Amino acid sequence: MSNSLKINLTILPEEGLRLTFSEGAAWFKECFCEDERPEFSLIKVDVNCIITKSGDTIYVRGELAAKINQECGRCLEPATIPIGGDFVYTLVPAKVEVAKDLELTAQELETSYYRGDFIDLTPIICEQIVLQAPMRVLCTDDCKGLCPHCGINLNIGSCVCRSDVIDDRLAVLKKVRIKN
Repeated sequence: MSNSLKINLTILPEEGLRLTFSEGAAWFKECFCEDERPEFSLIKVDVNCIITKSGDTIYVRGELAAKINQECGRCLEPATIPIGGDFVYTLVPAKVEVAKDLELTAQELETSYYRGDFIDLTPIICEQIVLQAPMRVLCTDDCKGLCPHCGINLNIGSCVCRSDVIDDRLAVLKKVRIKN
């Protein structure tokens, strides 16, 4: 994992610290436990951000551009897509005691916490990549998917399956008549 993403807050310049960096698949895998990894894999991410300080509050503003690889949601072929966007984080010193039944305000939900004199941008960037990734990836907008009967990829071939085949479990519904 990259040590360059640990920021020493005690020497943060008054005008802020600008960081530009790129990371790849191995770095992204290290962000997660084996059973918590997302369904996609990262090919590359480029990040440009600025870290500023006001009192004890740290602001991280930036933008990322990444490429991810995931199975197409229709045809199951590998699909590579670009993702990215702007992000903003506000970090404040962690409170020593936190009441368990305390209700969080909307502002507190958008705030992260840090301890000591260092912040690590790695979990922040990894979280952003996951947030920017779509729920469902398509190889192309007009992907035809798989034939529900024989399983052939309809983007690269056709089949002779009849489209009027009815599932036996649903055949009884053909007899249902609705009166107006």
